[in-house]
Amino acid sequence: MRIALVDDDQHLAELVKIWLEEEGHQCVYFPNGVEFTHALRRESFDLVILDWVMPDMDGEAVLKWMQEQDITDMPVIFLTQKTGEDDVARVLLLGADDYVTKPVRQKEFLARITAVTRRASPAVTQEVLEVEPYRIDFKKHSVYFGDEAIKLTQKEFELTAFLFKHLGRLLSRNHILSSVWGHGGEFNTRTVDTHISRIRKKLDLDPQKGWRLTAIYHQGYRLEQVDIEEKQAS
Repeated sequence: MRIALVDDDQHLAELVKIWLEEEGHQCVYFPNGVEFTHALRRESFDLVILDWVMPDMDGEAVLKWMQEQDITDMPVIFLTQKTGEDDVARVLLLGADDYVTKPVRQKEFLARITAVTRRASPAVTQEVLEVEPYRIDFKKHSVYFGDEAIKLTQKEFELTAFLFKHLGRLLSRNHILSSVWGHGGEFNTRTVDTHISRIRKKLDLDPQKGWRLTAIYHQGYRLEQVDIEEKQAS
């Protein structure tokens, strides 16, 4: 997973980053809420770990900003030194998916990440994902249109599977690169654009046929279904 870590405690952040990377995740660190909100204008993540108490823009303000911008598809886990029942209730009522109290305990922390992401992305654990008329078979690494297999390279399959797992969600190019290719922002994003173009053609992702794979300027791509009324209007 691609995880954003927002915390002004650099020592804790370095430790948490090690834990996450040992589990195979990519961790992108932000020392404050302001830098993180600026990054969210062009980036996307699978999960946000957000410190509550920070100068300039605290975790509560960041979460409210995300909600105002309609960025509600990234699960958020709060880090907090507050342990009172009222504080815990407040952070959950604000819209956080879970919370972890400081000092952070490694096993509990990683278990909560697993639990939150499992709830947020239940389709990831399925061997077959069916979204009419497509069927993605993760075990066979194959994509079908009805009963017909679509010929894809391994990377084209992985990209297709990633897009369908996150159907309707805006995904940044760096997010796609790190999740599908295992590279961060230093890799050439034209690789993503080229593969997107190929699978758009191979899967026949056309608004007239109920599907739209859109490039969002300076942000990334979104795969979405088009409803009947919209197809007829277009």
